[in-house]
Amino acid sequence: MREILNQLYEIDQKSKKNNLTLFDRNMKRIFHEIEHMGFYTKNPLGEKFSEERTDIDATIMGKTNSQMKIVKVLKPIIYKKEADQAIIVQKGVVIVE
Repeated sequence: MREILNQLYEIDQKSKKNNLTLFDRNMKRIFHEIEHMGFYTKNPLGEKFSEERTDIDATIMGKTNSQMKIVKVLKPIIYKKEADQAIIVQKGVVIVE
């Protein structure tokens, strides 16, 4: 399931980058069905970065400072809902500046 979600994330990002709205409805339906199976993804783009985060693996570009943000997401964070908890299936892979 992890590889499928990664591929869907890439397709979604490429279609948004190229303003291809033709697939929006289909992508929403696919993600809706996946959520019913207990999985969901999170795109942390633009979020503040701190070294205490355990949900991402980051490549830091430039000097480390307290104002660093996630500027690119190579792989999303993938969670699986089990009972009342969200378990990380995959850490996000990001670039931070």
